[in-house]
Amino acid sequence: MSDQQLTTTKRWSKVRRSQRIALTVPVVVHRPRIEGPQFSERAQTLVVNAHGALMALAEKVALRQRLLLQNIDNGEQKECRVVYVKKEVTGPTKVAVEFSQPAPTFWRIAYPPADWTVNI
Repeated sequence: MSDQQLTTTKRWSKVRRSQRIALTVPVVVHRPRIEGPQFSERAQTLVVNAHGALMALAEKVALRQRLLLQNIDNGEQKECRVVYVKKEVTGPTKVAVEFSQPAPTFWRIAYPPADWTVNI
């Protein structure tokens, strides 16, 4: 890894509001009617943190679009917005969402990272 990459990595680690965890959580993603045609898609997270998640979606979404994310395991639902979209050459699109309000307990992690409560 080059010195430039190390510097960039260090900078991002200081900018993050909460630590990311690679975790598969079954979710349902809903688009409210006011945000365009309604849809409901079952998906799984790839990465989670106290402020949102990264997941793979087949449905087309746009940056800044509002969605509802429901944790299938406990039924809890949170409003979020799309902050990153990366269309893969094959397979589903990677989509990152950010909760309207931080929600460190949404993922029901028994021992969450310390910064999930400190920075909120």
